[in-house]
Amino acid sequence: MKTDMFRTGFLGVSLAAFALIAAPAMLHAHGSMKPQHGGMVQMTGETMIELVAGPKGVDVYLSEEDEPLAAASFTAKLTQTAAGTKTEAALKPAGGNKLSAGGFKAAKGAKLVVALVDKSGAKSFATFQAK
Repeated sequence: MKTDMFRTGFLGVSLAAFALIAAPAMLHAHGSMKPQHGGMVQMTGETMIELVAGPKGVDVYLSEEDEPLAAASFTAKLTQTAAGTKTEAALKPAGGNKLSAGGFKAAKGAKLVVALVDKSGAKSFATFQAK
């Protein structure tokens, strides 16, 4: 009986140690989660979405494993919910990995949802809280 408890305990400790060692590698498996354009970052599947709200509108940058994704490969929409009101805008390709909704004003504290559809029809969503 003592041998079984020893094996079970050893196995549990071994698995916990492995998880601690493997966790940092898994966190970086899909690239950096640091904003590259001063915005807010969310992961959806393999895709990193960075939303940048500024005085000229909202820009969204797409990447996967630190490599830019061609914005022209997606159709995208931005939905804002603020004070019970929903506002939508198309996000248009703006060169490279950038999608833009020019003139769109992100309301402070609003919920912003980026909806992406790639050429295969696969859909992805990311939710942000406007600052």
